[in-house]
Amino acid sequence: MPTITAKPFDQEMQAYLSEIKTSYHAAELSKKDVSELPEDIYIIEAEDNRVGYGVIWEYSSGKQLIHKAETDYFDNDDKYLEKDFYIDIKNKTDIVFIEALDVLKEFERKGYAKFFIDWLKVKYPNKKMYVYSIEKSRNFWYKQGFEVVGNTIWMSYN
Repeated sequence: MPTITAKPFDQEMQAYLSEIKTSYHAAELSKKDVSELPEDIYIIEAEDNRVGYGVIWEYSSGKQLIHKAETDYFDNDDKYLEKDFYIDIKNKTDIVFIEALDVLKEFERKGYAKFFIDWLKVKYPNKKMYVYSIEKSRNFWYKQGFEVVGNTIWMSYN
């Protein structure tokens, strides 16, 4: 049975991520300034192996996620394309943003990402969850019950 453990998202963890070559977000996360990272990273382990990780942010206000989205995801020229996101999120409270969910290549398709999402749903039963989905993973998010936010690539659950 897999486990999920919160670990400090410190320089040691960033060094570990810099060594991973078989996941989508590791290189990017390993280079971020510590001020751009949450306090913890959630490590998915199974049979004495680190099989993946998740990076989440908890926000009390939709404005906090809007700020993160404008800083990390939106180009100034393309903000108008995200109007449905702004409409959906501006008055929300108690939000969880899934910045990264990666399973190492050799452990893919074994249910670890689903296990992580099920764990999040139990951990945050009354919070709205958002993810900035990439085309490659969209079907996964649909299967987890996430829905597209208007005409954007953002998806939400709950």
